[in-house]
Amino acid sequence: NSEELWDTTLDPTRRVLLKVTLDEAGEAERLFSVLMGEDVEVRRKFIEDHALEVKNLDV
Repeated sequence: NSEELWDTTLDPTRRVLLKVTLDEAGEAERLFSVLMGEDVEVRRKFIEDHALEVKNLDV
């Protein structure tokens, strides 16, 4: 929905642009693959193993 996209992402008065730097690019790539990849079981195991370590959760 384009109105929601404007309200949450595109509105220049509300959006924040951050530069991200990675000290451990290999680990970041591995985590991205685990969390965004097609292997549901690997993702589920990661989430179950690390659920209690969450410090910031946006729901």
